[in-house]
Amino acid sequence: MPSENHAVARQVELILRRLDSLSTLPEVAAGFLPHLAEGRVNAPALSEIIEADPALTAQILSLAQERGLRFEADPPSVAEAVAKLPDAVVRDAVLSVKVFQVFDADYNPERQRPLSRKQLALHALAVACAAGHIAEFVLPEPQRPLAFSAGLLCDIGKLALDEVMPKSLAKIVGEARQRNLSLSAVARQQLGIDHVVVAKRLAEKWALPEDLVLAVWLHNSDAEVLAADLPRTRIALVVHLASLLARQCGIGDGGDADPVPDPRAAARHLGLGDDQLDAVRNALPERVEAKSRMLGLDLPGAMGVYCDRIATTAADLSRQHGTLTQQSHSFAADAGQLAFLREFVLSVRPAMSAIEVAASFARAFRRHYQADLVGLYLQIAPNDLFLDWVAVDAAGTLHTALVQRPADAPAVPPALQRDFAIVDAAQAVPWLLEQAGLELAEARMAPLHIEGRAIGAIVFQDRIPVDQPEQTASLKIAAAVAAQIIGMKFAMQKQARLAERFAELLNQLRDTQTEMAAVDAFSGIAEMAAGAAHELNNPLAVISGRAQLLLETEADEDRKQMLRQIQERTEDISRTLEDLMTFARPNPPQAGTIGLRALCDQAVEQLRRQESRDFVEVTFEDIEGLGDVHVDAGQIATALAHVLANALQSYKGGSGPITIRAAAHQPTDAAAFVVADQGCGMTPETQSRAFDPFFSDCPAGRRRGMGLAHARRLIRLNRGTIALDSQPDQGTRVTITLPRT
Repeated sequence: MPSENHAVARQVELILRRLDSLSTLPEVAAGFLPHLAEGRVNAPALSEIIEADPALTAQILSLAQERGLRFEADPPSVAEAVAKLPDAVVRDAVLSVKVFQVFDADYNPERQRPLSRKQLALHALAVACAAGHIAEFVLPEPQRPLAFSAGLLCDIGKLALDEVMPKSLAKIVGEARQRNLSLSAVARQQLGIDHVVVAKRLAEKWALPEDLVLAVWLHNSDAEVLAADLPRTRIALVVHLASLLARQCGIGDGGDADPVPDPRAAARHLGLGDDQLDAVRNALPERVEAKSRMLGLDLPGAMGVYCDRIATTAADLSRQHGTLTQQSHSFAADAGQLAFLREFVLSVRPAMSAIEVAASFARAFRRHYQADLVGLYLQIAPNDLFLDWVAVDAAGTLHTALVQRPADAPAVPPALQRDFAIVDAAQAVPWLLEQAGLELAEARMAPLHIEGRAIGAIVFQDRIPVDQPEQTASLKIAAAVAAQIIGMKFAMQKQARLAERFAELLNQLRDTQTEMAAVDAFSGIAEMAAGAAHELNNPLAVISGRAQLLLETEADEDRKQMLRQIQERTEDISRTLEDLMTFARPNPPQAGTIGLRALCDQAVEQLRRQESRDFVEVTFEDIEGLGDVHVDAGQIATALAHVLANALQSYKGGSGPITIRAAAHQPTDAAAFVVADQGCGMTPETQSRAFDPFFSDCPAGRRRGMGLAHARRLIRLNRGTIALDSQPDQGTRVTITLPRT
């Protein structure tokens, strides 16, 4: 499963590489077209629209960074970028943004979408308005516009997935709503990557300002992590709080279905008081409504209006076509090796990935050597079976793919591992030509070397006299330059992944520290209580014995009843103390190998005995296929019996049904299964305390509340895990993993 998720994540990244910009809504496009009429750009009005639309904001900021625009303010703002860029550049940038699905062949405006693009745009606008308002209280004035832009762009990962993988996003949204989870959690399970990382990589690809990239990436992190002593995370914390307020106010739809955390904790980390927080919350609907009207999101018949206005704009642009044609020119394709290398090196930008650098090399190579087709494939790690492939055909069209080499075939032929040569590609890498899906007749290949190791190869259709020594030497220099730059990009990508992993580990560390603190605190109390319990047993035995003696000699019925009650209560206390001692000082596990189905059967039989029932309705699904586990059978059977008893109690007197089934996602070194019931379920408050010792939502005196606490204690002793998911009136699902070895 991890390797499958890795391959899926690689495919997602491959698709996203093709995304040069986001799409805007037809309502927005209908609004900005009049400001571009007759060759004039109404910069103030256009700037206001651009600042409130994610696609236009990203386009303008990316263009400003690409052109090296110098900003008076730090960090840069959209308004200053629009003001400083030439009108023609702003116009071309705005017109180059695609309008969402308006001309798609399969577009149907009546079709219901799980996540409406307009509602997603409203949600992004709400986060931006809230972030801008919060910034007025907690950020210096130069940083406030960036907070608004960061809020607006916080969901560009969702927008991107909606454009390139709409069916996958719809499936993720549906599952998130069904399971009451965040989109990030479900996306990581299904795609191996979530929309936050997608957003970060797109922001890096488009060379957005670094502070903006950081805020877009980290805004979904825990508030305590953002508030820690980490540099430049304050804007991310502002966006985090703004997102909570937008969800709390129910403005738009970001697709997340998990419970909305209390925003006051994040507000405290920013130094925002309750009155200020209420002011932001109360003003948010009106601010969003004003921006929405300005964008024209409530424009009726937006498609028709947009088409009418684009026709007018097209007529205006056609009048300018002659002038624009005179300003354009093409560069000579064959300008010598120095021109080729200069073209390639200058095309490389800091935000480019290794495969994007390879694409730039392929374009320059095809023009210089007049090849019909040029492609490069790259191997990130020496043993990686999956290789990135990029090619430029004779028409200049870019093709990308993820190809898989055979397990018994090296990525680069042994003869080319260390020595440079040009060989026949059909004989050297036939598996590549089959998977590339392109006509590669008479193709040749040459290796890419870095530090004595081949990291891939160039594949090209042979139209140059490669038998001449000077041509081979020329190709060797070109390949060496490409390999060095691609190698540096590999190192940068590795550092970026390590940074992402570090951020993830910070969140995990916070969760682990919280849990360990709670466990240590209770363990200390439990040890003390267990010692006290040991000392209390003797006095309890004396009280019970004396009550029995008095009962045998007492003639008065009322006093006999009181004596019986004394005996019963002392027995209850004794059983409670016994539970406490068992929880505090369990026996060390005596692990052995046992089939999971046999273990479940033991637990069901134990449940029947302890509940004094002849029949309990338990069904099994695919449990036999999970095989053996390595645990203390007695302890785990007891733990499972406690879980089953909890499920049985949810029916309020019934006998089931209870289902024990294999989990959908299986770890590599453990067996995962689910115990599910269709009972009364739990409220979020009950669920949060379900594993607390002595907690029970049953009427007083019915249960001691040690069942699930004892189950978790025994499962953890056996190196397993247990997690609970429940909704009122929708039953409960307990997921358990047990080690195989």
